[in-house]
Amino acid sequence: MEKNYSGQSLSLAVLVLGILTTLSILPGGTVGDFDYRKMDIFSDIRDSAAIKASTPLVDTMSIDTAQYLMADSLEWLNADSSQILDTLTIVPEKDSAFFGKVIEDYSFRQRGLSNFFAAIDSIRMGNKVRIAWYGDSFVEGDILVGDLRDSLQSAWGGSGVGFVPITSEVAQFKRTIKHQFRGWRAYSIIKKETERPPLGLNGYAYRPDPDAKIHFEGTQYFRNTRRWSQVKFFYTASQNSPVIWQIQDEQPKQEVLPGGANQLYTWQWKGLEWGTGAFSMRFPQPDGLMAYGLSLENGPGVYIDNFSIRGNSGGPLKLLAPAFIHQFDAVQQYDLIVLQVGLNAVTNSLNNIRWYEAELDRTFTHLKACFPGKPVLIVSVGDRGGKIGDEVSTMASVPAIVQMQRNLARKHGFLFYDLFWGMGGPNTMLKFAHQRPRLANADYTHLTHDGGRTVGLMFARLFLQEQAEYRMKGSLQ
Repeated sequence: MEKNYSGQSLSLAVLVLGILTTLSILPGGTVGDFDYRKMDIFSDIRDSAAIKASTPLVDTMSIDTAQYLMADSLEWLNADSSQILDTLTIVPEKDSAFFGKVIEDYSFRQRGLSNFFAAIDSIRMGNKVRIAWYGDSFVEGDILVGDLRDSLQSAWGGSGVGFVPITSEVAQFKRTIKHQFRGWRAYSIIKKETERPPLGLNGYAYRPDPDAKIHFEGTQYFRNTRRWSQVKFFYTASQNSPVIWQIQDEQPKQEVLPGGANQLYTWQWKGLEWGTGAFSMRFPQPDGLMAYGLSLENGPGVYIDNFSIRGNSGGPLKLLAPAFIHQFDAVQQYDLIVLQVGLNAVTNSLNNIRWYEAELDRTFTHLKACFPGKPVLIVSVGDRGGKIGDEVSTMASVPAIVQMQRNLARKHGFLFYDLFWGMGGPNTMLKFAHQRPRLANADYTHLTHDGGRTVGLMFARLFLQEQAEYRMKGSLQ
């Protein structure tokens, strides 16, 4: 006859729970040479319950940040974490109540936004307006950017996802386009290489193996990225190279890509107005070929090219060669450059940000060399949460980095947007992570697709409001 140990198991579980509960009540201390911290086995439950009880759910279609505004965006820091400000001279702005509500224009004669919206007005004359968005993992997989792009294309025209890379770490994660590839070696600004080829617009270069292939297919998730009528393929080649390409269900066609000169080449396909929802390329004998990406687009309108790179703090962008980037820009003709980095520099232990300030200072100078005369918009680091003791809250270095980025934008004559306050201010990621639907992941760092939609729509409203201000000022002149 087998013994029943269920009663003993239950007793053991109750005993263990009792011991852990007792340890949670006791303060930390020292026993002999051993230091131990206070345990709190109920902290996650209590934090979640407190958030749900004290914080109303954020509407995923709109965010009212007025409740978070304060005269001084740094006053929430406590004495323990304020030491990180020792390396900065923080002068409270008289208009700090508008942080996150407007785009701050520090360009010469405050013409940066006006130049951009003048380009938007030219869409009605058949022009295309392009935005290059350099970001980190916060926007990878078209999180945030996908919803922003779709909203602005609905308002201003254009369809197609714009620039797409040859390979991607997050291809299965994207909702804007279906992306498949095989037979490629990728070089990037964040990978240590003994030798690397010139890197393209998105900080990558791609070397094909024999019979390498890429395939793109529209999805139904976004209304404006399902089809496109023009494909541009960017490459360099030391010699002519054959390519086999295919549109949707049509028969494959073969061409020879010209090469030989030390320059950027662009191969193009233009179809009928309704375009295609699928496109493939195969490279049977790609000796001497280096690929840099494609652009999928359709007609006049606005296009946002997402150049997100996981782990990009901004500094590695200095590996882009200005003369080579000029060749891309001669084809694409960007009207606004966006830089959104800082997430990888944020930590709880950071107490000196001079090194990062110097790094971004050099990067800002380099961006002006890569895109001379173009308006540059600096989007500050957003909120990031981390565990401080037994509690999760905004990491102490976040507001200091935001203010440092604002100061550098002012120094270089750039546009600036305070994403930290725009998305809600302190502890926004904590609130996002505990909402339903969940707007942030449990790392309190990255947005979910629902969170990307929330913040993407916030950006779309911001651009449309700024356009309305631009037109109002024009009508008064």
